[in-house]
Amino acid sequence: MKDFIIPTRSDMDMGTPRSKSTTMVTLTVDGFNVTVPEGSSVMRASAEAGIAVPKLCATDSVKAFGSCRLCVVEIEGRRGTPASCTTPVLAGMVVKTQSPKVKKIRKGVMEFTFQTTRWIV
Repeated sequence: MKDFIIPTRSDMDMGTPRSKSTTMVTLTVDGFNVTVPEGSSVMRASAEAGIAVPKLCATDSVKAFGSCRLCVVEIEGRRGTPASCTTPVLAGMVVKTQSPKVKKIRKGVMEFTFQTTRWIV
């Protein structure tokens, strides 16, 4: 039987590469204040706060390209629902990762993905 190892935060794939900036910015994700390096993605800032945003195409090992659209979020004061993996944080930004609108969009993305992939197999 294999040993099960619970990954530590430093072992976890947070969806996008770490920003190299030394300037820190604070934003709010689902009501929690999060301080991260400028240039971090909304997805990574959420992960730093312990808030998991669903993802299929995002990983720390490559630059984010936002193709799956599963990681959409709502940002106060912005239109639409941007991909959290390709959206850089801004100071004072207010992000909602689990709103009814976001959940509905994610459900639609998954349904579409399942419907289209069944024809490929």
